[in-house]
Order: sequence, then structure tokens, then C-alpha cells
Amino acid sequence: MDAKILLGIPTSTPSCIGSYRQNQVGFCQFHACPTGPSWRSHAQFSQDFKQILSKQRRGDFRSFAFNIKDIFVKHASSKEGVDDQTIQGEVILQKVSLFNITDYAATIADEASELMGNRVYLQLVSSQEVDSETGVGKTVGEPSVLEWSPLDGPIAGDTRHKITFNWKANLGVPGALLLKNTHSREFFLKSVTLDIPGQGKLRFKCNSWVSPYHVSKSDRIFFSNKSYLPDATPNGLKKLRAKDMVELRGDGTGERKVSDRIYDYDVYNDIGEPDQSPELAREVLGGSKEFPYPRRCRTGRPPTKTDPRCESRASFPNVNYIPPDERFPHTDFSDFGAHTIMAFANMIAPTIEDLFETAFETFEQIENLYVRGFKSPLNSMKSLREKPSPLQIVQGIVEATEDNPLINFLRPQVLAVNELAWKTDREFARQSLAGVNPLVIKCLETFPPTSSLDPNIYGPQKSTITEQHIKKFLDGLSLSQAIASKRLFIMDYYDPYMLYAERINKISDEIKTYGSRTFFFLTDDNELKPVAIELCLPPIVDGKAIRSVYTPGEDGSEEGALWQLARAHARVNDSGYHQLISHWLRTHAVMEPFIIATHRQLSRMHPLYKLLIPHYLNTMDINQAARQSLINAAGVIENGFTPARYSSEMSSKIYKDWKFNEQGLPADLLKRGMAVRDPTSPYGLKLVIEDYPYAVDGLDIWFTLKQWISDYLSLYYKDDASIKKDQELQAWWNEIVNIGHGDLKDDPSRWYKMETREEAVEIVTTILWIASAHHAAVNFGQYSYGGYMPNLPTMSRRLIPEKGTEEYSEMLRDVNAYFLKTVSTPRQATLIMAVLEILSQHAKHEVYLGQIHGSTPDWVDDSGVVEAFNRFSSKLVQLEKNVIARNNDPNLKNRRGPAQVPYTLLYPNTSDLSESGGPNVHGVPNSISI
Repeated sequence: MDAKILLGIPTSTPSCIGSYRQNQVGFCQFHACPTGPSWRSHAQFSQDFKQILSKQRRGDFRSFAFNIKDIFVKHASSKEGVDDQTIQGEVILQKVSLFNITDYAATIADEASELMGNRVYLQLVSSQEVDSETGVGKTVGEPSVLEWSPLDGPIAGDTRHKITFNWKANLGVPGALLLKNTHSREFFLKSVTLDIPGQGKLRFKCNSWVSPYHVSKSDRIFFSNKSYLPDATPNGLKKLRAKDMVELRGDGTGERKVSDRIYDYDVYNDIGEPDQSPELAREVLGGSKEFPYPRRCRTGRPPTKTDPRCESRASFPNVNYIPPDERFPHTDFSDFGAHTIMAFANMIAPTIEDLFETAFETFEQIENLYVRGFKSPLNSMKSLREKPSPLQIVQGIVEATEDNPLINFLRPQVLAVNELAWKTDREFARQSLAGVNPLVIKCLETFPPTSSLDPNIYGPQKSTITEQHIKKFLDGLSLSQAIASKRLFIMDYYDPYMLYAERINKISDEIKTYGSRTFFFLTDDNELKPVAIELCLPPIVDGKAIRSVYTPGEDGSEEGALWQLARAHARVNDSGYHQLISHWLRTHAVMEPFIIATHRQLSRMHPLYKLLIPHYLNTMDINQAARQSLINAAGVIENGFTPARYSSEMSSKIYKDWKFNEQGLPADLLKRGMAVRDPTSPYGLKLVIEDYPYAVDGLDIWFTLKQWISDYLSLYYKDDASIKKDQELQAWWNEIVNIGHGDLKDDPSRWYKMETREEAVEIVTTILWIASAHHAAVNFGQYSYGGYMPNLPTMSRRLIPEKGTEEYSEMLRDVNAYFLKTVSTPRQATLIMAVLEILSQHAKHEVYLGQIHGSTPDWVDDSGVVEAFNRFSSKLVQLEKNVIARNNDPNLKNRRGPAQVPYTLLYPNTSDLSESGGPNVHGVPNSISI
């Protein structure tokens, strides 16, 4: 009988159907009834209709229409059998909203939902026993209701909830669970742990925001910690595996809502604001040969009115869309890196401008930033709270409790022991090996160096440096001997800056730059010393290119004054390249396509997904914050670094030459000539500079990481054939190459193939290296070295004056004063110092490489994984001891240098379980989380 009548369904049990069960009891179009997969009938219809209707009249039921013909169909399945089991479980979740730690409104709404009968329901799904109607694993009876206590309150942290399931032993061990949230607000589900009679613990690692059903329109699917390659997926889970990934991919249309769980790609077309001003228009990065770029997460916001190629921007305090699970809930304000950056850039940085004069006059004024501080531009904590911003942003950016608080900068490490060491040539050179940007220096194999730029536009390709310039600094060697013995090195910023030098120098009278080449010689003590700096400009005036070579000179001499300024310009080039290329492009930007592809093409059941996912924590969140407040038009980077409005565009030009198969440390060292293959040396590589702290510590981590990945993947892939036939793995790699990094897809020499286990290990090791050690090396030392602006200035505002001019005479009278007029202004310096201090912070709940909690063993319960990970972790703890021993070895002078800053940026910190966080210059986190 198909006639529909009005019936009541108990509010404590939802009536819902799966998309695979069109005749399921309770099929309807109301938002209270999900169309997600396979829930069983939730009313026992053996009761008299009169009893049901009487309850309806008392208001105990919600009403909706369903087909009467199905009322009695499933009743027989509810009979108890001898194989009935009761499974006890614990659910751990955080009852917070997506953008607030302590959300009273969310808590009240949840408890009101509970009182109204809107609950959280879970149902187990069999792995092996398949329901013939749905093609999905069988379930048992009604879903279970989560015990949700109104007494919990708005807790900033985990809450634990008991749950009981009815199960049948003949269905085997459950492989998935279905969850429906009928509350009015989302919550963050961390895990579900079940006690299976006779089997032990069964874990479900979830770490996912669960939206209300009326928003998501579908039930959530979670799989147990058991991993399966695609062709080994149990029959009961195959359709759920496919369905889950389809939902994550979306259809590439529409504007994303904050609750959407969709991972998709787009170009960087949201950096500029052409509707606000033509001066704020920026090139679209990605999708063209002229401006190639990695892809970002698609938001689908409408285009700008001025330029339909560009996407309109989110206005602070709103944030760019990223899938909800990329915003992990935190329980401590120190963990809000992305939001702290946005708050600083939008609420505090604009107020700093009027606090300072146009230039520092003395070094003592800079010193006072650490000793005396300066008055906060915020009138009071109350005024900050009155600004339109999420609660977490307010508390994450400032902890002042009284009016007119002072802002004091921490004294950076480079000043801590010897405050004048930064001025020495030894420390200047040492930082190229053990500073914040130690992955640019190259062994000079051809002299003089040459450029690939068009000489008709940029001037002669060959450097003007000669043997005569540097001969006296080569400790008695000839030039040919120095090159043959691999003792000449270069930091070459000619090409990146010459591409934009003319345009940068036309922006303002207060922004001037060169393209620089800095040359070093390796002494018998295994230390570098700088021997020359070449500063270059394209042929602007009279069609003549400028090529000026400066060499070290005594303090107080004319040559010494010119050398001091040349070093400053070289450091400005270095700081800009570090921030835009070594840091942003080569870690943050290139990583995002890997994250997106992982969610789109690898099931949560896939062992590689479980290996990768801990290394993606918070990366997309910090990246969206960077697009909004750091790399955007007139943002922090453009206001604080010399490339200014061409900053992001410059990084696009460098990306043209980016090759994935050169991003691993051994390949990178070989490319730069900093290592040679040697089968008799550890790891088969011999470093050209034995005391190269970044490379020495980094190689230890690389090969330890590679061994762990090899051990892990060998548990699932027994031969090369298993790599080739894994459809998800092949789709993942294909999407990364052809879509995520699609602008570079036509050059196969950039990429590994995915055909062998060896290639798979190299690919995954490279990804995890970028996310962990590479990022740690270029990020967490930023304040230690850049927190004192003269050591690492980010802006140059004057070119070196020509001899015979009044400016030249001014320089000779007081070179220190002229130096301060050349580099960053107080406003620029304090802006960048504040940002670098934020970026250099470790989160309180940081997960370091090799720590079990928060890493792959949390996601996997497969045999052999914990044992392999423990070997990995133990090896990293040993590496910590190695780092300490090297730093205490007086023969390794580059480990500390004149500034006495020990090299700890690649100290793993695996053994530290204190959760102290803060501005530590040691520790290699799992992911790019700041």
C-alpha cells in the first residue's frame, strides 16, 4: 500500500535512509532525515498504531510522511540471536565551534538540542558481511545514542562520552561507523575506541569536524585504524570508501561554505585587490607559462569587478575558505599561529607607522627596543576586544591587562653572547652555512660566474669579478687551485633580483636594490671568509649596466665603509630570497597541492594517507592566513621586504626552475656542488665543507626519515608490481604532477615516476622532508638572526653613493649613520621583527618528528607499524645527542661562530614531551604549522 499517512517518529532515534536503500523505512525529503548511507529502521512498528498516534499527540514524536508499505518489513531482523554482543566504547570529542575555543553559545545550543531530542547517533558497519540491498556492510538494529552530558560546559579540551552498541558476532569486527549529528552546531570528533568481546580494542582515529545534519545533508563515514590498499578493501567497505572520496572532491563549482568538506584547486588570483585601487592589482600566479605557480585550495568566491580573472578577497576578520578539518581545534592560545598573524597584520601593524621617526639614528635606538620597549599602539585590552575579531584572535595576539602596555622585543640570540659579533666577516660567512638560509650557497665550479638572462636587457651575462679582486684573500692559492680544490663558494642572487631591479627601483625613492653575488673562500680551519661582493644593476642610465666589485677593508677606511654597505645589500638580497623562496615557495606553497591531492585521491583507509596526514597539520590554515595578510598586495611582505609589490611575482619566476626531484637534501646538495658521491663516506656522500651544520644534521634526519618510510611502505607493498596496480596511489601522483603542480607537468625530468617501491620511498621522503626538516631549518631561526635588524635587514633604501658626490662624503664621515639610512626604517624593522617573532614560535602542543602521539601510529593499528616507528623515534633521540656533541666540539667552528649561537635548528626534539612551546630555536615539527 503506497498511501502516505502522517506518523510520529521518536526524537531520540532518527529515521534516515541510505542512498543505496531507496525503499528504506522513513524515506523522506525533510532535512531531519539524512540521505547518507544505510541506517536501519529506527522505530519498532510492532506496537499498535494507536499507541504511536497517542504519543504523537502528546508531542513526543516529530511527524513526517513515509511509505506505509515498508512499516513492517524490517521488524523480523530485530529478533535476538545467540551471537548477539554488546560493545562498549568511548568517544573523545571537543564541544567547540570552528572559530572559538570557549564557545558558550555553542554549548547552550547543544544542550538545548539534547533536551529537544536532537542527538548524536552512531552505527557500526560490518567489513565482510554485505547487505544485499545496499551493497554496504551490514548493520545491527537501531543506531546508538551518544551520552552527551549538559554538565560538561564549554570546555576548552577533550570531553569523553560513553557509548554502547548492539552487535552480532557473525558480522565479524566492524570496519566503519556512520555518524549523524542532529545538534544545531558542529563539534570536533577526535576518536572512537571500542572494546570488542574476545578481540580487544578497535580504534577509529577521526580528527574531523562533524557538521549538523541539516547543514551537511549526509551521514559521516569513519573507518577503523585498519589500513587497506584499494584491491584489499573488504567487501562491506568498498562502496563507503568510494563514496567518502567523492564527497571530498566536490564538483568544482560554487562558492565554498565554511562547513564544506571539499578539496579542490585554484590559481593564486586572490592576492591583489584591483577593485580597491589599480596600485593593488597583482598578476595571477598559476595557469600560465609566464607566471607558473603551485595551486592553492579553491574557495569559489566571486570575481572582482575590475578584473574577472581575479577573485574577490575575504575581509578581516573573515578568513579564506579551507576545508574544516584543516583547522584543528587548539586548547592553548599559543597554538593559534594563523590567526595571530592575521590579527597582528590587520589590527596592530597599521598603528605602528606613526610611532617612529623615518630612520634609526644610532644602534642604541635599536638596542632600546629590547631594553626599554615602546608604548603599545593599542589603548587598552578593552579597545582590542571591541574590534571585530574572533575571540581566539584577540587573546592570541596580546596578553596585556592594563592601559597603554609596553611592547618589549625579546633579545635575539645573535646578540645574546657577543653583541658585536654580527659585524664580523666570520659571522657573516658562517650564517650562509648555519643561519636561517643555509640552502643557497653553491660551490663555484666556473669562474667568473655567468647569468642566463638576456644580455640585451640586463647587461653582460658574465660577472666582472677577476682573479685580481680576490687573489690576496686566497691564502696563497691561485684562482685555479682554489677552484680545483673546491674552496670557492658563491651566494648568487643576480638572476632573481636583476629581473626586477629596474621596476623595484622605480617604485619609490625609498626602495632601492641590486642583484648581488657574494664570494667566499674556505680556509684551512674549515671556515668560510667572504672575499668579494659584486653589486649589479641593469643598463638603465646611458644604456650602461653597473657591475661594481667590493672587497673587505679595514674598519675606518674607505674600502671598509664600502664593504660594510655592500654586505648590507647582500644581506637584504638574502633576507628577501629566504622569505619568498626558501621559506614561502619551497615549503608552504609547494606543499599545498600534496595536501589537496592526498584528500582527493587517497582514502582515509589507505596506508599512505595515514603516513602523510600528520605531516599536513595546520599547513593549509597558515597558508590561507599568509594569502590574506602576509603575501597579499600591500601586506606585511610587500611593506617589509625590498621586492615590495613584485615579491610574489618574483617567487613565480623562481618556481619556473623548481624540480621536485631536487628537493630532497642529498639531491639538493649534489646540485649545488656542496657534496659529491663517495661510496666510502656515510650515506654515500662526502660534504665539500665538512663543518656544514645544516647539511651534517640534515643528512642524519633525511636518511633516518627515509628508513622509517621504507620500513612502513614495505609492510604494504611487497614488490614493484603492487605500486603500479594501486589505483589510488597512481591517481594521487598523477594529480599532483598534472594538476597540483600542473604548470610544470610537461617536463618529466622534474619528477620521479611512480613505478617502483624505491621511487615511492623517495617521493614520500621528499614530501616529509619539506614538511618537517626543511621548514624547520628556514623558519624557527628567523627571530634569532632577523630579530636584530642590522644583522639581517629586509629593506634597502639607498644605493651605494658614487664617489665625488656629497652623499659619498656623508658616508665616509659616518658610515654607521649612513648604514642605518640605507636599511629598514624603524616602522619596517619593528613590523618584521614582530612577525618573525610570531613565525619563530613553536606551538605549545607541537608534535615533533618521531613523537608517537599525533603521528602515524595514532592512525594505524596494523602489525609492524609501531615497531618500525619506535626504531625511527629511537634513532632521532640518538641524533639529538649527536647535535649536542657537535655543538660542544671546539674544532667545529661553524657550529657556534663568533656570535656563539649553537646550531640547533635541526635538533629533532623528539625526547621533549614538556609541551612548553615558545620561541625555541630547536625542534623539528612534523608539519608546516606556522
